[in-house]
Amino acid sequence: MKQTVDMQTIQDKMQPGKLTAEGFLGSDTRNLQDILLADQETMNRLGLTHVEIADRMQAITDVGKRMTEALLPLAEGFAVQGDGYMGAIPCPFGDHHNADKRNTLVKNLKTGAAVHWTDLSIHMIRAHGFYEGIGSYFRLDPAYLADFLPTLKERS
Repeated sequence: MKQTVDMQTIQDKMQPGKLTAEGFLGSDTRNLQDILLADQETMNRLGLTHVEIADRMQAITDVGKRMTEALLPLAEGFAVQGDGYMGAIPCPFGDHHNADKRNTLVKNLKTGAAVHWTDLSIHMIRAHGFYEGIGSYFRLDPAYLADFLPTLKERS
């Protein structure tokens, strides 16, 4: 799909060295509009919204804010660890949102699988439906994330 000038401006901000050393797109060669559309199609297929995923991530992150030295068990068979850093990082979408520099690590205690994200990841998913480009360090595949976070797939 042809990308708008605004989307190209945002994609330019996502390149390595602009807002972060690694950028937000990884090795993904698609334009930003196509990345967003592909992830939206996944969400449509799953019957989930970006807000549902972001809300669950935020709830887990809020628990992780209390524990930075070790994994903190969660009632759902998961453990979480938060890692906060000084400062904030602006959203590349230009919406004037500044996210705290914090990483959250979530581990499934039964399988050993783990996922990590940032506060900015939560915002970009909730507000923009952006899970980052394929190959990005913080890329969160929406289908994998929906499966990993059990409360999302247990909806009625």
